[in-house]
Amino acid sequence: MRRWAICSVLVLAGCAPVTAGEPTEVVRGPDSTVPPPITQPTLSFEKFLAKPCDLLSREQLASIGITTDPGKATTEVIGPRCRWEADKSMDTGISVTLMTYSDGLDSAYHRRDLGYFKETAIGGYPAVNTDNAKPVGRTTPIGSCDTAVGIAKSVAFRAGVIAHKPNPDYEQPCTASDRVASWVLEKLKTGT
Repeated sequence: MRRWAICSVLVLAGCAPVTAGEPTEVVRGPDSTVPPPITQPTLSFEKFLAKPCDLLSREQLASIGITTDPGKATTEVIGPRCRWEADKSMDTGISVTLMTYSDGLDSAYHRRDLGYFKETAIGGYPAVNTDNAKPVGRTTPIGSCDTAVGIAKSVAFRAGVIAHKPNPDYEQPCTASDRVASWVLEKLKTGT
């Protein structure tokens, strides 16, 4: 009876609700060389390949200081990207890249020793925060972080943030990139 009670407590403890889009720290062994499996419904960004700038709303952009830039769509080595510049140097500039020419989160795991790397989750989907500097955001006058989110097997998108001093995002750029990633994730869920 006691064994059953302990197992019940452990099962219930693992069922805490996760708020949609809220980053969740993932704890795995230091030798994790592959991304965790996707346990949420798979998503597609196919609809946005030709228009990646449609992934964020004007209201979302304005909340981080981007009120005039409509976004500039480009095709990068890993896929279509939209980049928005901040209105002034102290605000946060962002980008969203649809990783069509990569192997999803696997590519981030292959390069995990090249800089800052931290496993996380966005809205229950596996994600990683990366930067080319350790500690993240503190070695240059610009704070930067990328949050890559896996949405299907070998399919991911990346939200990037660049912030300047004295913007609060400079000190915690991954908090800002996680927020942008959660917005993109919600857009992909609704598909509109």
